[in-house]
Amino acid sequence: MRNKSALLSAAVLAALLFAIPAFAARENSTELYQKGARLAIDGQLDKAILVFKRVVEISPYYCMGHYGLGKAYLHKYGMIDDAVKHLKTAINLDRRLVRAYFYLGVAYFISKKYVPAAAAFKSAYDYDDSYIEALYNLGVVYEIMEKTYEAKIYYDKYLAEKIREEEDIIF
Repeated sequence: MRNKSALLSAAVLAALLFAIPAFAARENSTELYQKGARLAIDGQLDKAILVFKRVVEISPYYCMGHYGLGKAYLHKYGMIDDAVKHLKTAINLDRRLVRAYFYLGVAYFISKKYVPAAAAFKSAYDYDDSYIEALYNLGVVYEIMEKTYEAKIYYDKYLAEKIREEEDIIF
């Protein structure tokens, strides 16, 4: 009986030793995203991209991982198509992620895809009317597309919002 008990104890101990890595703390996608964001802010884009790729790998349905990766790609030469892909994925995962719409607009603008750029900037402003830079960008897009009437409407709206914003600060 004693041998059976010792054998059972050894088996349980061995099983626990192999199971410990499964109980170890998993990487936290939010913490990794924040690390990637800090790296990007510090200008370490290559390192940030690696971190954001890891976020997407461990949490493919976490919109912020795709947003961070898309925005980082936006700042890397020749990576606009990848930026668009990940910013669109971020939007598909969270339809109200305003900053993803805004930077998707920037990516389309850089790619000279003005119609989708206008749609992205419009969505950013529609979801959050504090994103008044989207109005200015809409004016620029319509001006490039030689739609001067629409450009004027958005420039005027931008100026009115900017003045209102400044008045809110004063009072």
